[in-house]
Amino acid sequence: MDRFGCSSSSRARWLAGRWLAAWLMIAGAVGSAAAQETASQTVPRVGLAELTGTPGSSLMMPFYFTPDPKMPLRSVTAEIEYVSNNLSFQKSSLGLAAEQVNAKIETSVTEGSPDDKGLKRSKLRVTATLPDPAPPEGLPEGLLAYLLFQVSLDAKPFIIRLVPTVVAAEAVGNAPVAVAAIGTETGLVRVEALDVMPEATCFFFSH
Repeated sequence: MDRFGCSSSSRARWLAGRWLAAWLMIAGAVGSAAAQETASQTVPRVGLAELTGTPGSSLMMPFYFTPDPKMPLRSVTAEIEYVSNNLSFQKSSLGLAAEQVNAKIETSVTEGSPDDKGLKRSKLRVTATLPDPAPPEGLPEGLLAYLLFQVSLDAKPFIIRLVPTVVAAEAVGNAPVAVAAIGTETGLVRVEALDVMPEATCFFFSH
C-alpha cells in the first residue's frame, strides 16, 4: 500500500489508464491535423476566411477558388451553412479574379426553422460561372466573390462556422465532375463585444 491507500497493482492500472488516455488524445489530435492538411491541399477547392467583428458591424467574407490545372471548371456551386440567428447575408460582389474573366456570381439564401434549442440555420448558395459556353480556360485562381454579412446589434460574443459544401460543378467541355473530388475550407466569424477582453469566453456555433 502507498501513502494514498492504494495497492501497487491498483496504482499500476491507474497509471496505465492515464497513459492510454493521453496517447489517444495525442493520436486524435495528429489525425485531425492530418485530415485538415489533406483537405487544404485538395484541388480544385473553394474556401472562406476567418473574420472578426462587433455587434452591428458588416463583414465581407471572401470566397476563394483554387483550380486544378488537370480539371479546369467552367462553373462551381457551393452551399454555405451557418447559424443565422445573429448573422444575416446581405449581398455579394465580384472579386478580382471573377472581374478579370467576366465571371457571373449568383447567390440565394434558404432559411431554416429554429431547432429545439432556438438555433436557426441558413444555407447560402453561391454559383460562379464563366459566360462562354466553351471557354479556353477554366475559372481562375483567387478571389471570386465578396459575401457581405450583417451582425445584429444585440448579438452576444460568439463564434460561428460557415461550412461550405460543393453541390454542383461543370468542367470545361461539359465533362462530368464528381463534386466529392472538390475540396472546401470552412470559414469562421468571431463576434466580440467592444468592452470584452480578448480572453473572454464566446458561444460557439458549428455545423
